[in-house]
Amino acid sequence: MSELSKEQVIDYLHQHPDFLVQHPELLAQLELQQQAQGATSLVHIQQRQLREHNTLLKSQIDAMSKHASQNELVYRLFSQCHRQLWNHDDFDTLANNLRNIICSSEDVNDCKLVKYNPKYDELIAHRLTHSGHYLGRINQQERELLFSEDTQSVAIYLIGDTKHPIAILAFGSNNVNHFEPAQDNLFVLDFINALHLRLQKLA
Repeated sequence: MSELSKEQVIDYLHQHPDFLVQHPELLAQLELQQQAQGATSLVHIQQRQLREHNTLLKSQIDAMSKHASQNELVYRLFSQCHRQLWNHDDFDTLANNLRNIICSSEDVNDCKLVKYNPKYDELIAHRLTHSGHYLGRINQQERELLFSEDTQSVAIYLIGDTKHPIAILAFGSNNVNHFEPAQDNLFVLDFINALHLRLQKLA
């Protein structure tokens, strides 16, 4: 009889998960040697694997909970911003009120709504041509256009398009990891569309 391969044994045990339960005399003989922990039974190995799996699940749940809390905060902030759009007919007043609302978030240190100016052309070409928005870090020259020296990460949105820019809405954070490319933009982009329509009417 030919010797079974490791893969064949593994496949068999996968197909017959109760095999060791039905053969307790074999299970009693299976003590696996661990270099760092001494003799460890299959039960102990399974317990350790379950603990590791539970730890991973807990970490995933905590991350999902944190993400949900962040989304709720963003939703509330931009609900307030939506209301501001129709309360004011003056660009500067609107920009100031948006700044006060957005900067009430502890992770956002600055917010700027600025009318388009040719001095922003290089920033638009470099960061906003592809999708109309950019999240992440910027270089020193770009930072000086909109933010303070303490700003570490930003979210920048073009109002209008690259051929007919109207304004730029930008958020800055002193937290280097607060704005990142993979961040969800759903609530913000919805507000950007509404802001675009409002600024067209104010023009």
